[in-house]
Amino acid sequence: MIDSFLENIDHLHDLVVIKTNIPKGVKKDVVMRIRTMKKNLVEYVESNALTDVDGVNADKADFWSWLNSSNSAETTFIKEYDRIFKWKRGWVNTWTGYSNEGKSSWLYFILLIKLLQDKNAKVAIFSPENYPRNRFVKDWVKTMLGYDPKNSTKAKCEKMIEMFEDRLFYVYPSSHDIDSIENQFQNLVKLHQVNITVIDPYLKISKPSGVNDLQYLTSFVKRQEVFAKQNNVSHHVVYHQLTPQMDESGNYVPVDMYRIKGGGSITDGSDTVSSVQRPYRKTDAEDKSVVITTQKVKDFDLFSDGYLRIEYHLSKNRYFLNGIDIFEQAMKNSEFKTELF
Repeated sequence: MIDSFLENIDHLHDLVVIKTNIPKGVKKDVVMRIRTMKKNLVEYVESNALTDVDGVNADKADFWSWLNSSNSAETTFIKEYDRIFKWKRGWVNTWTGYSNEGKSSWLYFILLIKLLQDKNAKVAIFSPENYPRNRFVKDWVKTMLGYDPKNSTKAKCEKMIEMFEDRLFYVYPSSHDIDSIENQFQNLVKLHQVNITVIDPYLKISKPSGVNDLQYLTSFVKRQEVFAKQNNVSHHVVYHQLTPQMDESGNYVPVDMYRIKGGGSITDGSDTVSSVQRPYRKTDAEDKSVVITTQKVKDFDLFSDGYLRIEYHLSKNRYFLNGIDIFEQAMKNSEFKTELF
């Protein structure tokens, strides 16, 4: 409508200039007034124009339904750990720790329990450090057996793999850029209803040339938030820490969520931040102590921050709490226990 009005003003201008027979001085004054009127009108319209409504009160969900769904988080099947962590769809979960101290091992341990206890759980994992897929599977079979699979039988190992085979999707695209990884994740969400996704670690993602690390990381963190929400998955990303510092005892200082390699934007952009540390490993390589800490949680109605002190037994690839085998405890009265033992 305003465009049509402006065209009419232009037409009036042309009439005055071309087709009217009035004195030059008057004509010049009229033309200047027309031009000023048009300029003022354009400025007024531009300063008062409204953009298209986008995202204003767009969520029409019923409050009560939202309240109950937003407070839903799924158990880890480890009672003591549920106090500081649960599976929550739509959230970005950051995992961090020093190199070779078990940040991925603990994540995959609780993932295995989740798959064995929850038949609706399906996971897609980008973990190039565990390539090929059978190398990844081997660690899970070792946990399930409680000993090296080489000391078992082919039939028993195959039976165990069947327990999660159709719900574990190991993603290893030809290109390791984030577009390729997320495209595969999204395909699996649509085709197989995957509801847990893992990138392990961030450092193995190929970055585009011409973009500095900080710019890319800032964009990446925001992208993970969008991905988790749009696909309604429990999304997990593993990050390394900066070079560790020593304390007075000769061990590494506690892992800090603001010393993740890449900066504090990772913590700020995450719904949860969990760390895994072997606190005495530097001075005693045989020490089995592990501290699992939730350093940040978005919603304290679901669970809180805090820590869990446990032990890791490499020979079994299992964790123990107060001398009790966590895997055995979590599998109590489970289908896994019934079928295989």
